[in-house]
Amino acid sequence: MCIMAPARVVSVDGQVCEVQTGSRIDKASMMLEPDLVVGDWVLVNAGTVVRRLDEEQAAEMTQAVALLFADPDEPDPDVEATEVGPAF
Repeated sequence: MCIMAPARVVSVDGQVCEVQTGSRIDKASMMLEPDLVVGDWVLVNAGTVVRRLDEEQAAEMTQAVALLFADPDEPDPDVEATEVGPAF
């Protein structure tokens, strides 16, 4: 299973760029988004940039991906201890 996560363009060389996700840097084809510049946020699938993102989209997606991989036994720092979930 592949999950596309936002990545930031850190270098551009012709039709290939390097993108950073967390501490990982990968190369990606810019065939579908040829006008990228360093600092752009993108989605990469199978080694190809498939979409450019704005800052807000990148932040929302980064948070969503973080939730997917969060430890369910760790408390969420964004939720106050007094909040109660739905009753079942």
